[in-house]
Amino acid sequence: MYSLCDDIEQHIIKLIEGSPQQMITIQRGRLADEFDCAPSQINYVLATRFNVFRGFIVESRRGGSGYVRIRRVPIDRLEPVVVYLDDNEESLKESDVEDLVSWLEREEFVTPREGALIRAATIDALRKLAGLDFSSVADRNRLRSRIFREILLQVLRWVE
Repeated sequence: MYSLCDDIEQHIIKLIEGSPQQMITIQRGRLADEFDCAPSQINYVLATRFNVFRGFIVESRRGGSGYVRIRRVPIDRLEPVVVYLDDNEESLKESDVEDLVSWLEREEFVTPREGALIRAATIDALRKLAGLDFSSVADRNRLRSRIFREILLQVLRWVE
């Protein structure tokens, strides 16, 4: 069963796919009017379904003439993801890694086996550190981000 969020997501994806630059600029208010919902519903969809871990970069400017620019990250250009990992290393959650690895697999950038190895290194291994000195969430997130970043840098070296 599809929800309003699914409908909004599919609409935005169709717009992006129809754009030669794989990028669109929209206004929250207009999109909310089109779907007869509150702008906060649009914000929710953008935050949960259009993030770097799902293969998108979202830029936003609020206000009367504000806009939202959504750009699909080209699969052969993972540098924005690496930069994001550097800038947000204390907040990289397991769900973020899962989203990004799923995207990499979907785009056939990594095989399911390689995805499983990434998950093992950045999710499963860190769960076992809970009783050690890395017991704080921020420390585990920082370590997860650094491990994931190094894996991506190795992947980038193979692509170039």
